[in-house]
Amino acid sequence: MILKTVNRLVPEVRKPLRRLSFNERAKWTIIVLCLYFLMGNIPLFGLSPAAVDQFQNMRAILAGNFGSFITLGIGPIVTAGIVLQLLVGAEILPIDISTPAGKKRYEELERVLVLLVTVFEAGAYVLLGGLPAAGGTLAGKLALILQLCLGTLLLIFLDQISSKWGFMSGISLFIAAGVSSQIVTSAFSPMANPQNPTMPTGKFWAALKYIGAGDPMAAFSAFVPLLFTLLVFALVVYANGIKVEIPLTFTRVRGAITRWPLSLFYTSNIPVIFTAALIANIGMIARLLAGRGLGFFGVFDAGGAAIGGLALYLSPPSDLVYYLIFSPLSFFKGVFTGGVFLQMLIRAFTYTVLMVAGAIMFARFWVFTSNMDARSVAKQIQGSGFGIPGFRRDPRVLQKVLERYIPFLTDLGAVAVGMLAAFSDFTSVLSSGTGILLSVMIIYKAYETIVTQYAMDMSPAVRGFFTEGFR
Repeated sequence: MILKTVNRLVPEVRKPLRRLSFNERAKWTIIVLCLYFLMGNIPLFGLSPAAVDQFQNMRAILAGNFGSFITLGIGPIVTAGIVLQLLVGAEILPIDISTPAGKKRYEELERVLVLLVTVFEAGAYVLLGGLPAAGGTLAGKLALILQLCLGTLLLIFLDQISSKWGFMSGISLFIAAGVSSQIVTSAFSPMANPQNPTMPTGKFWAALKYIGAGDPMAAFSAFVPLLFTLLVFALVVYANGIKVEIPLTFTRVRGAITRWPLSLFYTSNIPVIFTAALIANIGMIARLLAGRGLGFFGVFDAGGAAIGGLALYLSPPSDLVYYLIFSPLSFFKGVFTGGVFLQMLIRAFTYTVLMVAGAIMFARFWVFTSNMDARSVAKQIQGSGFGIPGFRRDPRVLQKVLERYIPFLTDLGAVAVGMLAAFSDFTSVLSSGTGILLSVMIIYKAYETIVTQYAMDMSPAVRGFFTEGFR
């Protein structure tokens, strides 16, 4: 009863009643992107000028902009998804999402949970000092909480518009937009670096200035983040191209044969988004508690970086690969003698284990909750008029064939994407390593979607061959 009442009060973006053209989807995607950047530049009214971003390292994952209307970013949306997937996957909530009624109930629960998490996170940020109000009055704090909730609510609507009327989900779009903006700024911004006003912020211009000053080693050090960023980009693009292709025949056209690719990253970037968001939420709670004098979960410096406690071993050593390449002897000597290098190695191990374990767990939950398991996919193939050559057109037969690949690819892809995310965070890239990994995967997937959409618009034969359900 409460769910229905809340869902009636909260408006929802409707799905289009007809198939949208390429230009229409492009238009709505651009509109959502422009509104996202606009909201990111609207400052919070009543925020203290002394406010410091304690969660700067999480911005790439949460797609928020500190001090703006969307400071919380997609945090409440992803957190609610994590909680609900854990509850449904552990069968604490007995919801069968394979049925229309179960799927509707799942979506209603998710909307209500997002609202509750939004209010909770907004209150935690403001009341625990993450976003101090000017003057510290109760009215000022309530005004900040209200603005944060309103900004997140608008972000939820933009996510729905992008998912239903654009090319991709709003969550993916916001992450890619935020990380791309950080990369461009870190690489090519000519503005003065706040930490070193004599040098530009952009690594490219800093390297050129070092070359002009006759300091090639400093120039190379400035180029290293650019090189690592390109390396991560190349690795992700290469891994995205690894696929298992299953031959399919189209029963409506005799002799028509196609191939259905099962990507190594079968669950795409979803496991990494959830795992990174989970780690980010733990770090956020640890920072807020540390501000109240509870340092068991983490001790932080003035810049918000973890220097002790549990949070330290949940954060990646971002300079690990740099030391391994440029100072290997000093690094291994430091490992055997103890100290900071041994601590870096332990942090790298714990972070990698956490990323891989989290990716496997969320990948399995995602396959179950998003109808990507062998049984659901077999029904989709059967309903689209396809079959596997040499096998009877029976969903049970298709299911047995798909069970050879899907469970294995789910776990293998999760391990691969988890290790790749961890490696990306160990390099001195221009933004968050995980953020760059997610952005490249999102852009790659968006490219495939856009190409397919464009081909279907250009050729009615292609549109008839690939049905909406099979895509």
